[in-house]
Amino acid sequence: MTIATVITNVANEAGYTVESNILTSTETTTKQLVAIANRINRDIFEAYLWPKCFASGSFTLASGVDTYALPAAFSHYHYETFWNSSTRWRILGPMTEQEVAEIRGFGLNTAVYQRYQIRGLSNNEIFISPTPGTQNNGDVCIFEYVADRSVRPKTWATSTSFAANSYCFYNGNYYQTTAGGTTGATPPTHTSGSASDGGVTWDYYNGPYNQFLADTDISLFNEKLLEQGILERFAEIHGLDSIRPRFDIQLHEEFSRAVAGKVIYAGSANRAELFARNGVAVFGTWI
Repeated sequence: MTIATVITNVANEAGYTVESNILTSTETTTKQLVAIANRINRDIFEAYLWPKCFASGSFTLASGVDTYALPAAFSHYHYETFWNSSTRWRILGPMTEQEVAEIRGFGLNTAVYQRYQIRGLSNNEIFISPTPGTQNNGDVCIFEYVADRSVRPKTWATSTSFAANSYCFYNGNYYQTTAGGTTGATPPTHTSGSASDGGVTWDYYNGPYNQFLADTDISLFNEKLLEQGILERFAEIHGLDSIRPRFDIQLHEEFSRAVAGKVIYAGSANRAELFARNGVAVFGTWI
């Protein structure tokens, strides 16, 4: 369901009217609903570690270099996922600020285990200690992270018009076109640089995509959950007391469907079974 449809549905339920050009509208209610949609979608993204946002990253060590670039779409990393895949040793961390200060002030002898910290405002935010030497030159380090991509542009299709500076999605990848045009017959599959589909030239895009930029954009999350969140926030602003607050419950339920929890049995002949799923438990039934 596109963001234009989501916002239209919310407006209809609340008894308001919005313009058809959702993202470019200057009408107050439409603009407000777009702003709320972006906020709620971000709230959903930050509420849990959603598997659909998981991604893998890597960097190659160079002798004498202790800082490395994060992926362009990086949001935050998963703990205990940094490994030197060449030596098959874990990279310990993240280091605390005290540990980094100790390294800088006192020094640290070269050891089997390397350590890391995410720090700084530059592109090279992965700090590795001790500084890699010639013995580590070319080592490939891997880690898992959460990509800052909670919105997906419309999927590429043949004979489809795309505006200049718009985006498309195809086979898990994001692409951007500078000139726009009508697509040809060959879908984009490249993972670097630019390529033409026979009608439009697409640049591979590996950065964040966390705002609705076009009416055809789609949230990565359940559209009914997004609608409920927008509706409740809009109702709160406008004093619509008839809207039932169900967003938080639906949010937890949606994550429980995304990540199956373990079942815990604690029953007996005289006691009803206890089943638990993602932190929620009830007696005598499944949830």
